[in-house]
Amino acid sequence: MFGFNVGAMAIAMALFLSTSIGFLGGVNPLLVSLPILLLITLCLCWVLNDFRCRDSKWSWTVLDGGIALFVVYASIRYLTSQLEYEARNELMLIVCCSLAYFVSAKGFISKDYRNFLLVFLMIFALFQASFGIWQFFSKSDFIFHWERPEVYNGRGSGTFVCPNHLAGFLEMCLGLIAARAAMVRRESKSAEQSVIVKVFTIYVALMLLMGLLVTLSRAGWVSAAIGMAALASFGGWKGRHAMARLGFVLVIGVCAVGAMWGVEPIRNYLLKSLVFGGSSGQIALGDPTIGGRTMMWDGTLNLIQDNPLFGTGLGSWQWVYQKYKDYRILSFPEYTHNDYLNLTADYGLIGAIIMAIVLSAFFLRAAKVAKLATSSADRAFAVGAMVSTISILVHSWFDFNLHIFGNAVLLAVIFGATSAINVASPSTHPVGVMGRRMAYAVIVLICASLMYLFIPTVRAYRVTGLGDAAKLGLQYDEAVFYYTHASTIDPGYPKPLIRIGDIYRDQAKWRVGMGKQRERSELAQKAVESYDQALAQNPYLSDVLLSRGQAMNLMGQEESALKSLLRAIEVAPVSAYAHFVLGQFYRERGDDGKALEAFEKADKYFLHNDPMFQLNQWSEREKLSPVPKSTE
Repeated sequence: MFGFNVGAMAIAMALFLSTSIGFLGGVNPLLVSLPILLLITLCLCWVLNDFRCRDSKWSWTVLDGGIALFVVYASIRYLTSQLEYEARNELMLIVCCSLAYFVSAKGFISKDYRNFLLVFLMIFALFQASFGIWQFFSKSDFIFHWERPEVYNGRGSGTFVCPNHLAGFLEMCLGLIAARAAMVRRESKSAEQSVIVKVFTIYVALMLLMGLLVTLSRAGWVSAAIGMAALASFGGWKGRHAMARLGFVLVIGVCAVGAMWGVEPIRNYLLKSLVFGGSSGQIALGDPTIGGRTMMWDGTLNLIQDNPLFGTGLGSWQWVYQKYKDYRILSFPEYTHNDYLNLTADYGLIGAIIMAIVLSAFFLRAAKVAKLATSSADRAFAVGAMVSTISILVHSWFDFNLHIFGNAVLLAVIFGATSAINVASPSTHPVGVMGRRMAYAVIVLICASLMYLFIPTVRAYRVTGLGDAAKLGLQYDEAVFYYTHASTIDPGYPKPLIRIGDIYRDQAKWRVGMGKQRERSELAQKAVESYDQALAQNPYLSDVLLSRGQAMNLMGQEESALKSLLRAIEVAPVSAYAHFVLGQFYRERGDDGKALEAFEKADKYFLHNDPMFQLNQWSEREKLSPVPKSTE
């Protein structure tokens, strides 16, 4: 069993994972504040405990080296990034994943820890699946006191915002649990206790399967199916163990098909996703673009082609992509919905190659463990880790699960726990006392650097939230105070600067008439100064460039205003709103030809069925070419 120190660390790891996943998957800096503090505490406790233990021994593997190399490369790209704030958030995710990996790989080498981790995941995943099932049947959009976007109504998401991310979490847990159920014959010396544990394990696996189905994530379904097929094939096709695996996978498949066809909302969703070719018998996807994904992939490939070696920088895709965006994509996507393309776009081919080395090293290590481990539990864990990884890697072709904090750190912990299983291998190299102490010093330095990056990030995010609340309550002076304080705490955070600019710009608009000209210009000048500071942090903010142009126009600086509007269109060429604002600018100056051209482009790029926008759009065009009245 655990010693006191290791047991406390195991509990801290469970708290770290449960808060990382339970707080909406960690989708903003405030929600990851507690998980990061727990992770740093866990790492420091490991270093202290391991430093005091004279007989501590661990080895250096190719997987360790690949992960360390990726962290170094990401740190270099952070220092050279033009978008510091976005790069900082991406780097914090990478650092947290690497710390979670190393503390699992080197701090938890006991088989008891892997059993503890598996039991924790069984209980926590059972809760997530049950919560998702309740959301599905009750059509509730609430996650405790948070409310999900209405677009996810009727889908289970557990404590994640997006159902696809719950699917990714359940896939990883299902791989580990299904492998345990299929490959470990006796869970204890007592036959009765062994049967009880086995039945409970199978029950959890089936509940996770149902939870996965109610997410209505088609990529999740496909990924889990491929993962289960991998489980059936791992370990050969001969002997009783192969029959047990095949039988378990067959049961999972039959239950999945039965639930998909037997539960009407799931069946209807599946049928709605497909188009049947009638007499030809062909079946195809109802939406060939897969929700606009293929259009995003095409644009991202063009982006990669223009920035092949080093990419555009950490976390930069959502901004740089606007230049390559297909106008039929109505939203402002933050990620590519393809982790491979997103990785290559941000990090370049160098980053993609390093990550390919990491994944290859993991599968080689896990396969070695599955072959050489003396314990059936260890072999099952290694096989389950491969199944989990295959599932999430397949899903990552269609979504961005590995950009979600909770899922990313869980995969890192699975990698680490697999690497910690001790088997003889030529790819492992024992580390001496001095080497371990140098590694401890690096870990402490990384934790200190993480805190240095993290504290201003979360503080500024929180204070900006207070400013947003004040602005919503029309307390503009108070809002400006909070936003100014936030920008002082974190000068690299553009959002509070944008909010200050918006307040001053809106106030300037209301100063109408000749008597208000000076006051209007002063407020507009303040808006421009704030916008300029935000654009210095992120020059791809097309909406900010538009607002800056409007503020410059209020100051009477027409040439500068036009340059700002044209720059906004250069950043986001298919933005209907940008062309609409430009058309207004030209119309106000009597340049009907350019105004009409801008309005026509706005018409082309605007696909929303928004009557109010269309009314404004056509009213502007009516001023250019009014329809002749009837002569009857």
